[in-house]
Amino acid sequence: MFPEGVGPLGGYAIRGGEAGKRRLDLLAQVMAPSTEALLQRVGLRRGMKCLDLGCGGGHVTRFLAQRVAGEGGTVGIDMDAVKVAAAEQECRSAGLLNVDFRVANVIGWAEPETYDLVFGRFILSHLPTRIEVLAEMRRALRSGGVVVLEDIDFSGAFCYPPNAAYERYCELYRAVIQRRGGDADLGAKLYGMCLDVGLRDIEVSVVHPVHRGQDPGKQLSVSTLLNIGDAAIAEGLIAEAELQSTVGALTAFTEDPSTVIGVPRIFQVCGRRA
Repeated sequence: MFPEGVGPLGGYAIRGGEAGKRRLDLLAQVMAPSTEALLQRVGLRRGMKCLDLGCGGGHVTRFLAQRVAGEGGTVGIDMDAVKVAAAEQECRSAGLLNVDFRVANVIGWAEPETYDLVFGRFILSHLPTRIEVLAEMRRALRSGGVVVLEDIDFSGAFCYPPNAAYERYCELYRAVIQRRGGDADLGAKLYGMCLDVGLRDIEVSVVHPVHRGQDPGKQLSVSTLLNIGDAAIAEGLIAEAELQSTVGALTAFTEDPSTVIGVPRIFQVCGRRA
């Protein structure tokens, strides 16, 4: 069913490679306004040294690099070499010279007291060692530096009118993330996790993108279902025939201009190192 995709990278549930990059391009379009506003609120400025951990296609990495300008610098780390290569090319095309991309697994990464800002979007919810990685994010900060997180709470996903294919998609996503050691309802837990690793002055907010009509953002749920399909089949959560029918039904629902889709709630949490 997925001839141009590649399977999950290690235990990661969502496809990598070119197919995964296309999904991230759409996700970045949906998230850009709220993510950029969050980064501005926490004090992103010229001269800072920033890290985008689990940077994917480098969308936020580029934004950080543009804002810190030539005096500052930004590093993007991701384990998907295809996405990293695409991100590097896009930065070169944009004339950004203050960006360094690295292909590496965030599990086992450590750079103590190196950055002024460490950002992670939709990364901790995939990790079995999420508290350990968050602790390393804090350790990577210089004194006064800030960790900035965005992650999902899938319990908040909804559509209208109710639709069985959308409900099945939500069920599959939560199940496959759990099978791979993650937590698709992590968002509300981030505040406590930040306290546990010693961050201070923690702020919490929630954004909830809702798409209607022919808004391109409505396609995100179908795209995500396609990109977890390999993992869901491998975990025995669904047969290929049912997956195909679910994709078809969700596509038809998405393309109906009278429907509404609310993606998972997204928790924005930031905290500082003393």
